[in-house]
Amino acid sequence: MKTISLTATSQGKTTLADTVTGIAWSPQGSYLSAASAAGEVLLYRWLDRGLSEPVSLGKTDGEAVNALAFSAEGRFLAAAGQAGELWIWDLQASKGELDAGRAFPPAVTQLHSGTWLDQLAWHPSLPQLAYGVGNQVEIWDVAQQSSLAQLEFHASSALHLAWHPQGDFLAVSGHGGLKVWHAKDWSQDPRRIDVPGASLYGAWSPDGRYLGSGNLDRTLTVAEWDSPPPWLMQGFPGKVRQIAWAAPTAEADTPLLAAACVEGITLWERDANSMARSKDWTSRVLEHHQETVVAIAFQPGAQLLASASQDGKLGLWTAGKRIAQTLKGFSQGVSCLQWQPSGELLAAGGKAGELKVWRIEERASRGFG
Repeated sequence: MKTISLTATSQGKTTLADTVTGIAWSPQGSYLSAASAAGEVLLYRWLDRGLSEPVSLGKTDGEAVNALAFSAEGRFLAAAGQAGELWIWDLQASKGELDAGRAFPPAVTQLHSGTWLDQLAWHPSLPQLAYGVGNQVEIWDVAQQSSLAQLEFHASSALHLAWHPQGDFLAVSGHGGLKVWHAKDWSQDPRRIDVPGASLYGAWSPDGRYLGSGNLDRTLTVAEWDSPPPWLMQGFPGKVRQIAWAAPTAEADTPLLAAACVEGITLWERDANSMARSKDWTSRVLEHHQETVVAIAFQPGAQLLASASQDGKLGLWTAGKRIAQTLKGFSQGVSCLQWQPSGELLAAGGKAGELKVWRIEERASRGFG
């Protein structure tokens, strides 16, 4: 009988001035950036011994930075927030300052006065950034320093942005559902995936076959691309605030989808052999946290699920089925988490400003039982 043992080793801790509102690893895993409700944007180099001293890239006057992400090749870092400003730093052009631990100005600054910018997402292979500005989504080409398109959502502000894994489409969540634009021709009318209330969080499966939506009205929508109609999963005790897809593995090639709702996580798995569409998806509830689950993420290339809760705990779930380990040390709750792209490290931020990193190792052994 094969058993799994999980080891989480602390790799260090630091503290920001206020709640950690965002964490981003560079694609190569060599840099970690963190933002806070105090308006900080900090950049750390990842060293064998842990995090370096931070380079302070920006500081607003107490206005939160809510969105943070590296571009696909790791050259650019974007941040935006309550002040209505979008900043894009060019790490390659400022390598000298970065190596010396000195701050450097952003290469791009876009000001949208009176608008809270809280959604941005990089194209998965090109230096193109999508970010929400009220009920519009701006597509910005960093290389050309120009706008490629302004997409109108109309019904509400953009609540979440999700690029297709191959960059072919951009899904925008908002009131009434998702709108999906084709990246090869932004002028085309978007495809709509309607939901009863509002789509809060959209995410594509790693193979791009499915598009899921966590919804305000206590439902979960899953669309198989080009195979309508979508499935609607009901019965959640509250709004579905975030969803996450697991990458297929050699042991499991069926879709695996996690949905965070209140203090629980529901795991959905598709039965490809089901003869009835209504029974295509089976679910099980993962119970461990005592307060609201604020973030979930599968380890890249695996089915190890990490969950963060306002109860101050991080949960690690083996194969998305059972709790394997609980990580603590957040005095006022966990606010965000992100895996290093290699899957070796897990970073999490807290409401009291804690920023912690663990090395996660999973080992399989054989025994009798």
